[in-house]
Amino acid sequence: MGKFLAAIDEETDGIRSVLMFALLCILEDISYTRKDGQYLRWDHRSGRRQGKKVFNKGIIPSFDSAMRLKLKDIVSDIAETATQHELFPQKNVKRGEMRLHRGSCLDVLPKLRASSYDCIFTSPPYCNRYDYTRTYALELALLGVDEEHLLNLRQQMLSCTVENRAKDLLGICPKWSPAISAAEQQEILRMVLRYLEEQNARDLLNNTGIPRMVKGYFYEMACVIFECARVLKRGAPLMMVNDNVRYAGASIPVDIILSEIACELGFAIETILVLPNGKGNSSQQMGAHGRDALRKCVYIWRRT
Repeated sequence: MGKFLAAIDEETDGIRSVLMFALLCILEDISYTRKDGQYLRWDHRSGRRQGKKVFNKGIIPSFDSAMRLKLKDIVSDIAETATQHELFPQKNVKRGEMRLHRGSCLDVLPKLRASSYDCIFTSPPYCNRYDYTRTYALELALLGVDEEHLLNLRQQMLSCTVENRAKDLLGICPKWSPAISAAEQQEILRMVLRYLEEQNARDLLNNTGIPRMVKGYFYEMACVIFECARVLKRGAPLMMVNDNVRYAGASIPVDIILSEIACELGFAIETILVLPNGKGNSSQQMGAHGRDALRKCVYIWRRT
């Protein structure tokens, strides 16, 4: 792999980007790991300590074969887009401009122009303790992210893990007072936070950081919703994919809480689409409190 990376440095920027993209795509396939929920599971051949159930991810392709196959896929994808751009092509239709912003949504959204977007479609992190810096540890290591940068990255992201500390939201953007107020006054959220604090005081939570994480998630999401309302044109839709969660036996209706906050911040609720197959719970939750399917939803809100 070292020779491969050295070869990348000698190529043009375009080729370097394609090769690096292909490498990131195959990184998990050629490793002794597999993404499993919020963690990486180690194959028994890795030499790492195994749990009660030994994990075998099956055939691990060689670097050369995996890279050739991925590059072949990329070439095929590019060839197809060269011959057909859309199902019903229209003349004189200007295509949208694509821009990638590097940074947390909490930092980027306040810098976007107001009333300038026709639609927002988003799938934010869920309030489920998933730490994506762990899930994508391989990719981050390849990109040169060290331990210090990893901790900073985890803190900058939307609070969804127990490692997240409380953010100074008004320090990030002083204009977010209405968003914070909407979260503070949301009655269901206040009940949820009271319950979690009570369970924490009775030592019934498996991590003392859960109440802080849940509060941070909804307060930060309120700020995100506030910014979405600001940058959308009137009548424009916001579509969001999100799941409800469960802690200490209590199902938290994320869909209802966020939708009611959205109503306070400039949106009308058009519909909440519920997937027919509910989401399961963690083994700890099911063992202690039984099975309780949670709603997996798509919210459709419209800027008023």
